[in-house]
Amino acid sequence: MVQMKAVILAGGYATRLWPLTKNRAKPLLPLGKKPIIEHILEEIKKEKRIHETIISANKKFEPDFEDYLSKNSYENTKITVEDTNKEKEKPGAIGALSQIIKEEDISGPLLVAAGDNYISFNISDFLDFYEKKQNSCLAAYKVPIEEASQYGVLNVKDTEVKEFKEKPEEPESNLVSIAFYVFSEKGIKSLKEYIKSGKNPDSPGYFIEWLIKNEKVNAFSFDGKWFDIGTPRGYLKAYKSIVGENRIIDSEVKNSKVEKSLIKSSNVIDSEIKNSLIFEETKIENCKIKNTIIDNKNLSNKKIKNQIVSKTKPKNKKFTNLE
Repeated sequence: MVQMKAVILAGGYATRLWPLTKNRAKPLLPLGKKPIIEHILEEIKKEKRIHETIISANKKFEPDFEDYLSKNSYENTKITVEDTNKEKEKPGAIGALSQIIKEEDISGPLLVAAGDNYISFNISDFLDFYEKKQNSCLAAYKVPIEEASQYGVLNVKDTEVKEFKEKPEEPESNLVSIAFYVFSEKGIKSLKEYIKSGKNPDSPGYFIEWLIKNEKVNAFSFDGKWFDIGTPRGYLKAYKSIVGENRIIDSEVKNSKVEKSLIKSSNVIDSEIKNSLIFEETKIENCKIKNTIIDNKNLSNKKIKNQIVSKTKPKNKKFTNLE
């Protein structure tokens, strides 16, 4: 039975999700009764072929991840920290992964997963697929064709990736690569060569695009649910689909109708809340809120739909419409 380590990439600053993630680590945002990252960690915990898990975090959110691990029992799980406090200081996902491989002296195989993804397949099935193929493998999922340009688009024949295009303007397929990989020993050597030659250290997609020209890569296609929780709209969509029930945490709700929503450390009075996420230090009175994210904002006598509302301005207004 093959043995390997796992790396969860959780060092980003999630600026598209601001203001929610300005002072919160995205993988630690709630998704039902547990944080996003816990859905992956629980799957890894079941897998005997993974003997150690490394969470790659940044310096800013290191205390948050340390606090999370101290309260949860995950054996052989540790944090490695990128020495960054801002987005512009980041070495990129592949740059960070390369750093971990060097520091931990990892030769492969290696499971690599993004800490902000929700997957519905069993990791054991993915590792079975890798053991059968013995090549670097990626997980693949069919999205609506109008969304495919946001991802790395695949052309696959008999599970072998024949072509990979990172975020093409006019995608020819709706089968995309998600941020879930097993890199073989050969794949790890290739990654070192890729970084050494000065190629793009940012998105894993650029590395995969280069890798398939140099060695065989197989695609593990799956059905079910997958969410890339990268924007407020994506987060809200994931929450509604996966959770679909109320989560009221340390909050006071009076004379209100709440449906399929999260309310955390807030007060809601004489209001209707539907398909929405309400975060800390918010007070809502006599309002109708639907399909909205509210963070640290007091509201009264309002009707709000398909918005993100906060005291802090969003980093990019492009992501504030949740329709």
